[in-house]
Amino acid sequence: MRIMLLLSIGIALTAADVPSSIPRTPEAQAKLDKHLAGRVAGEPTNCVKSGATISPIGIDDHTMLFKDGPRIWRNDLEAGFQCGDLGGRKSLVSRNVGIRICRGETVNIVDMTDGSPVGGCILGQFVPYTRP
Repeated sequence: MRIMLLLSIGIALTAADVPSSIPRTPEAQAKLDKHLAGRVAGEPTNCVKSGATISPIGIDDHTMLFKDGPRIWRNDLEAGFQCGDLGGRKSLVSRNVGIRICRGETVNIVDMTDGSPVGGCILGQFVPYTRP
């Protein structure tokens, strides 16, 4: 059963790759604006240290944020399914055990009450946002 669920998530991720021109819901846009208010975007990078991704914030299936001290990394996902559904019992789990996490890697959304996967995201570039 778990294999079928993982296969379904993989198929959904492939199908979920949509252009960024699709508008956000007002709720997702408000959440994104709230977290990035007063910050300025820096140069995008393909990889960040794994420690920079320990505080994920799901915006929607297109964008995820990671708090890293005073800096916030914005990641415009290459594909996503249930990526905005983080918090509470749901957490982000990476297969990566290295010191960096990079564009193109898949991270899973897992229900921590029973360990079941409920979604997944393929990471895009990381853009740092800092206060001027």
